[in-house]
Amino acid sequence: MSQIERKKFILYIIFIIVFIFFTNNFYTFQQTLLINQFDGLSYMKIANSSHKFSEELLPYHHAQRFFLPYLIGSLGNLLKVDNYLIFIIFVYFSIGIIIILHFLLVFKSKSDFKTAIMISSLVFLNPYLIRYFISVPTMINDIFFLMGLYIFIYGLFKKNYLIYLGVLVTLISRQTGLFVFMACIFYLYNNKMFKSILYISLLFVLVFMTSNFYANNSSTSGFDFKHLYGLFYSIFSKDLVYTIKWIMLPLYGFIPILIYSFTRKNIFSKKINLEKIILIFIFLSTIGIGILAGPDLAGRNIIRLTVIVLPVISIYLLFYSFPNNNKRNFLIYEKILLIFIFISSFHPVYSKIKFLELIKIL
Repeated sequence: MSQIERKKFILYIIFIIVFIFFTNNFYTFQQTLLINQFDGLSYMKIANSSHKFSEELLPYHHAQRFFLPYLIGSLGNLLKVDNYLIFIIFVYFSIGIIIILHFLLVFKSKSDFKTAIMISSLVFLNPYLIRYFISVPTMINDIFFLMGLYIFIYGLFKKNYLIYLGVLVTLISRQTGLFVFMACIFYLYNNKMFKSILYISLLFVLVFMTSNFYANNSSTSGFDFKHLYGLFYSIFSKDLVYTIKWIMLPLYGFIPILIYSFTRKNIFSKKINLEKIILIFIFLSTIGIGILAGPDLAGRNIIRLTVIVLPVISIYLLFYSFPNNNKRNFLIYEKILLIFIFISSFHPVYSKIKFLELIKIL
């Protein structure tokens, strides 16, 4: 991109963020519960019980993610402010870091102006990403996981220490940080950085032991391993058609990027490099573990659980695919797709615009 196009691109992202804020719903904590965002209730309980174990029993996998809510509760106690406000501040901080890193990745990819616009629209206008976290700030673990992915991927392309910070942030956010850790090990092994493998492994063990220690003291039951085989239980014990329909639910969050992918070429080129393998691994493994939980445990949350790695495949397209045409101006079908992306961002729960109520999917 030329310097003028870069300035236009930055202004476009600012426009998107302003657009989201002016059309978004801003819920109170009690209102988030009314729209069935009960994971946030566990995180609020942890925050409200900072400096000790939660006084109320928690689902084990929620208790394992105690790091961020515990920190938020500690800051709330120290500053004498409502914990929900700290959740909101943490969300806006994460959004700011994500935007900055997105800019840096776009510029590093040296993609053309149209590609930068389309890819960025796909990420920031997805209703289950920025818009969702603004509406439900108690889901702090998910947006920190997303921020950790950005940190790791940027460190991966820059080949610097940020990969370690990315691993740490994803590990303390969600259990699926395990896949980012595995990707980091693969990267370090291929670069013969064996001492770094030892250090990052010690970090993983420390985080794992600490999270399990808290969970063991805040939950009456251990980890529900049905999260790893619930899909197969559903296939063999329930209606197969029902299970297949559930597996198709994640497509709702990926429809725009799937359409956009057809406008690109060289997506599956035979040329393989380390970064490409790592991006594909993180994308497939994170989606796969969500689907393995099955409909009983994941329910319709499977859309949110899988779309969280949409930026990973978007960055893949940014670096490793090319437009089917070399024209600088937006073609008619590209303009239509861009309008569709804007319209699809109007989630009937998270946005103020309600005309998509009839096709509400969450």
